Amino acid sequence: MRKSALATLATILLAAGPAFAQSTVEFSLDQGIIKFSAPPAWPVIMQKTEGDPQFVAFQVKDPADAGSGEATRVTVETRLLNDSSNFQPMVNRDVDKAKQMPGYEQKTEGVDATTLRYFANSGKTKYEYRETWYLNSHLLVHVRCARPMLDKTTAQWTADYEKGCSQIMQSLKPR
Repeated sequence: MRKSALATLATILLAAGPAFAQSTVEFSLDQGIIKFSAPPAWPVIMQKTEGDPQFVAFQVKDPADAGSGEATRVTVETRLLNDSSNFQPMVNRDVDKAKQMPGYEQKTEGVDATTLRYFANSGKTKYEYRETWYLNSHLLVHVRCARPMLDKTTAQWTADYEKGCSQIMQSLKPR
């Protein structure tokens, strides 16, 4: 009887495994002040949840990345502002930094006014960037989605990636 009970328990745990894996999509920074969700298929590759700044970085696996030396990344970063009037100057600094990237070309069609979308080169590869900033209390929240423009990337993968970036950005909007 003991063997059958262990076998039943093992079967239940194996069946529940995917459900447990999907529940790990909620994240928080700055002692829970900043909360957001991310797609369960996006593994965290780096995380710093103490001090200032704090961040979570995800790698979004695109089958087209394999062997290319390129990677799709999404980061959520927070910075404590001593004075919320520093928010716009810091956003301006980040935007100016983006505009200095080699091959910078702003994307304007179909773009939300609160999101900076552009193309720029990283090494020899053209990337598409999508960035937005929020002020939440005295915290600057910066989201950056960056993906290489690879010929083998499928339309379905791109749609899923866009949906995931939007999910993170929407879940971070101050309410």
